[in-house]
Amino acid sequence: MSDSSLLMPKADDAYRSSRERLRAAEIDLRDRIEAVAAMRRSLPPGPLVPDYTFVENGNRVRLSELFEDGKPYLIVYHLMYWAKDDDFCPMCSMWLDGFNGVVPHVTQRANFVIASRAPFETLKAWGERREWDRLRLLSDDGPSFARDIDAEDAEGNPDSTVSVFSKDGDVLRHVYTAHPMLEDRERGIDLLCPVWHLFDLIPSGRGDWYPSNAAFDSSLREALENVASEGGTYRCSGV
Repeated sequence: MSDSSLLMPKADDAYRSSRERLRAAEIDLRDRIEAVAAMRRSLPPGPLVPDYTFVENGNRVRLSELFEDGKPYLIVYHLMYWAKDDDFCPMCSMWLDGFNGVVPHVTQRANFVIASRAPFETLKAWGERREWDRLRLLSDDGPSFARDIDAEDAEGNPDSTVSVFSKDGDVLRHVYTAHPMLEDRERGIDLLCPVWHLFDLIPSGRGDWYPSNAAFDSSLREALENVASEGGTYRCSGV
């Protein structure tokens, strides 16, 4: 199947040649992304892990109980929470805004949960404020899980983290963990967030923009007010 046209009528020669060079680079990037994904999939079995416990609606839930039959893999995103400030990370929250929309697709193939060091009721309230109506939220039962995946250091400083675990019978293993900081830049898990990729499509790029919980609240209020003025109904989840 040949490529669809990437050009609109009246594109000049300078644009055409530049776009063709960009197309070649995009093909190379696609191939590199696929090659790295293949390397990630081919990692040897990771270490055995304890059957960590979490808190959900006043009940303790074990890691092993987060796996549904026929789904041997579990993806856990660990949401940063600053206990001293009683505040959640705006970057993590932006990622979770997106996860909330796609999780019905993800859970067709893998288990997916959100964990945090925040007390469960605090985490639940934050999820309701952000309208995360599709995400399963869990509070760590103690510091061991967060410390083992390096989502929290010994002083209690958090780091956003995505981890994958596997379950084969009663055997639980660590598969993969990643954090935003990758060598010298916070781009380690950018592939998980479409916001950055949409910004990369526009000439102004990402700039110095950074997500803000206050800005999100303001944008949501504005959207609600606009829809209300038109007599409609706004649903953040898109359903």
